[in-house]
Amino acid sequence: MFKRIALPLVGILFASLVCSNAQAAPPDWPKKPIHLIVPYSPGGNVDLIGRTLSEPLSRELGQPVVVENRAGAGGTIGSGEVARADADGYTLLLGDIATHGINPHVYDNLAYDPVADFTPIVQITSVPLVLGVGPRLDVANFEEFKELAESRPEDIDYASAGIGTPQHLSFEYLESLLGFEGLHIPYQGSSPARTALIGGEVGAFIDGTLVPAVREGSIKALAVTSAERAQALPDVPTLSELGVDMVFTSWHGLFAPAGIDPAIAERLNEAMNKVLEAPDVRQRLEAVSIEVIGGTADEFAAFVDTQSETLGELVEMAEVSTQ
Repeated sequence: MFKRIALPLVGILFASLVCSNAQAAPPDWPKKPIHLIVPYSPGGNVDLIGRTLSEPLSRELGQPVVVENRAGAGGTIGSGEVARADADGYTLLLGDIATHGINPHVYDNLAYDPVADFTPIVQITSVPLVLGVGPRLDVANFEEFKELAESRPEDIDYASAGIGTPQHLSFEYLESLLGFEGLHIPYQGSSPARTALIGGEVGAFIDGTLVPAVREGSIKALAVTSAERAQALPDVPTLSELGVDMVFTSWHGLFAPAGIDPAIAERLNEAMNKVLEAPDVRQRLEAVSIEVIGGTADEFAAFVDTQSETLGELVEMAEVSTQ
């Protein structure tokens, strides 16, 4: 087990988007479609976010923004493709807490350098995770879950989207604070893990995609991992309210290959911030408990740096095997 660790909670407000004397992007950019790489399979939050943002971003930039799924190896395959792409602004990565916060500390031979190979453009979201239980685990609330963990921990098995993923680390984190060890069952992504939870194949799952299933009554939400209750699930308490000193939020952001023209990077930041301010975009994302962030590239770069350090500590204490 590992000691308590408080992950920084995202609370960045929208900042000024561009300086008044900022260099303008080349007048002919963009002049062809932009490819937004989602390094995961369809059905998860990253894919949902990409497809929610692609159309309004296309309107802002005046060219199609094409979402392409490049799944595999916990997001490392798609991220590696973007790292090796031309730094012309036409290939971008929708990265997240795993690609730029966790994977550098989990994989021995990572296909990219999260710092040297990328230019951070803007933080897009912060996502509270939901501790959900399915029909396999007969508990009515968190207190009953805690009692079961104390008396019969062998009865608790939990899903993740793979070894070393945010879902895996967050449950390991919870185990350390409650003092038990359940059985970890990794799946190939959030979507199959969620299906297994709903179908009773596995008992518990901590993830950011469970809101629709909770509303449908397919699973039961015991707690959320954010510092405050999720807007989409106002009746579900935080772990902190329940006496567990744990805050763990996922996040997503836009990255370009290193070496991109600073003016193009600034144009992308400006366009994405405008998209994130749109009421219909915010409403669609917040409906599934995805908080919109936005802000400057410098703020995002500093945030990623802090997250990488903190998550590396968590990976080490969780003794996640490198791959």
